[in-house]
Amino acid sequence: MTMKLRNRLIALVCLMLFLALGAALFLTTTIRKPFAVILFLGDNINPSALTATRLFAGGADARLQLEDLPNAALCRNAARDFSVPESASASTAIAAGMRVNRGSLCMDPGGTKLPSLLEDAAARGRSTGLITTGSITGTTSAAYYAKTINADDPSDFASQFFHHAPFDYVVGQGGALDASPTNAAPGNSPSNAKTPANGEPPLERLTKSGVVVTRSMAELENQPFWKSSPVLGILPPSQLSLTHPGEGDPETPSLADLVRLAITHLQANRGGYLLVVDDPSIAEAASHNNAESMFKRILAFDQAVATARRYAGEDALILVVGRQNIGGLQLNGYPFSGDKGVAILSMSAEGTPSLCWATGPGFAPETNIAPAPTNQTRLQAPGILSQPSAYPLPLGLGVAGDVLSLGVGPGSEKLRGFIPLTDIHQFIFQEL
Repeated sequence: MTMKLRNRLIALVCLMLFLALGAALFLTTTIRKPFAVILFLGDNINPSALTATRLFAGGADARLQLEDLPNAALCRNAARDFSVPESASASTAIAAGMRVNRGSLCMDPGGTKLPSLLEDAAARGRSTGLITTGSITGTTSAAYYAKTINADDPSDFASQFFHHAPFDYVVGQGGALDASPTNAAPGNSPSNAKTPANGEPPLERLTKSGVVVTRSMAELENQPFWKSSPVLGILPPSQLSLTHPGEGDPETPSLADLVRLAITHLQANRGGYLLVVDDPSIAEAASHNNAESMFKRILAFDQAVATARRYAGEDALILVVGRQNIGGLQLNGYPFSGDKGVAILSMSAEGTPSLCWATGPGFAPETNIAPAPTNQTRLQAPGILSQPSAYPLPLGLGVAGDVLSLGVGPGSEKLRGFIPLTDIHQFIFQEL
């Protein structure tokens, strides 16, 4: 071997060692962002409601999928002007990272518009997805594209949605998106900003601009995931099962199915994605004091989280965050360890209601009418499945109480102890 060849070999070995050392330093010192970031949002995500749901599902030895998430914190969720938040201020705390006044949505008291996490993710080159079990123009979903101090105007949300740069994947009920001057009732038509001067329906304008508008789960299933066109899925309320926890059944599509389709579509972007999964249906059941429906909706929500973990991969950041507490449900008495289902819903062994609400209409699917002597008024006793309310109201009110946040993946280790709800925004923003 000549001296010249030996020197070249030594230089090549040194170069390889240098490159290997550089790669090792890069992999060990560089902060790598998670490819997939998924945020689940629901109401009554608190220890009391989750315990009752677990017992309803399978008794004392049952476990929820949420319990497998290794990191957890309790979040203080007060609004800026009220100690107990409602949907708009609680949603803004998470979406925009700021405490705002009651009824404000991503707008501070000075009128400054606050960017949402989805808008931040889009600015950083990530794909963006928003799926909801409610209306796309509902308050909790609108927090990611609308700015207002009046969160009770769905037609304004529709106007802002149509003028907003489209997210990559949006699915939910149409709500005010389907309204137009030709089919809306007088006095309830959308604002003029929503409809162009030529009278062209806004949904048709979206289609012409390249957005794929679908109207069924079947159409969503058939959308090629490799295409970059934004997808807007408008589902009728009857199509999505709010209480079916399964996955893959075309007859009863569930929230888990929406999560699966969203991940499949969004992961085609090499820059990663942020998916927000909004479930206002839990609050709806709680406000009507229907514990069985609330439990089933939480179980469907729970299954959707498991689906996200399976499809997004081990390195995904997945957070499950509560917004507010509604109705004040409590499971009372001493159910047997094997009691589940109707045994949790029915009266306790002591003859008292197992489930009681603080406020709301109460829930009485049946009544027992006690026999009474002639000419006397019959007395009604609560049925065995009744869920009385301590203070009857048409709908349950918000309840003071911290909400749970749970997580797995890079960044979720910051969930510890007691934190403000606005910290959730900061944790996700840092990982985008």
